[in-house]
Amino acid sequence: MPAKKVKRVAFVGRFQPFHRGHLSVIEDLLPKFDQVLVVIGSSDKFRTLENPFTVGERHAMVKATLDDLKVKPEKFKVVPLTDLENDEKWVGHFVKTCPDFEAVAITDNPRVEKLFRKNGKKKIIKTKKKYAISATVVREEIAKGSDLQKYLPQPVIAFLQKIGAARKIVDIVEEVAAAEIPIE
Repeated sequence: MPAKKVKRVAFVGRFQPFHRGHLSVIEDLLPKFDQVLVVIGSSDKFRTLENPFTVGERHAMVKATLDDLKVKPEKFKVVPLTDLENDEKWVGHFVKTCPDFEAVAITDNPRVEKLFRKNGKKKIIKTKKKYAISATVVREEIAKGSDLQKYLPQPVIAFLQKIGAARKIVDIVEEVAAAEIPIE
């Protein structure tokens, strides 16, 4: 008897960091599909203001959160996706990088939606985050040492504390500021 085909959806984000908005989308997708592909975009970018966390750190945040919620390991797969600075080839790169999937879940990224619509080969599912959270704001709050409960799942908070995320972000901010000062 042939193996049953797995019904998958891909959900792409940079997850810098993985926050409650991202989690709410995944929680919505899990009962509708056999497997959710959590596609970590810009996996080759890290230690910048926009991308302070490595792909390994982001993978750990996703896994720790879903493990904490007792999501079975076969229900999700984390897939790193390197950037490709070519819109014409990006969807093909995305599809080739991931295991076969039927649909792509898109929240608030008009560029990704436009590229998948233009490609026309995958079903697009428009999802809404239950929480309107800006990862940029979250990164600023991490650097300030703020209470992150309203933004982040507890396993992500614990992970960020363990890796000294506040110090890492402050260091990046200071490096950027120092690089912008003209030396006479």
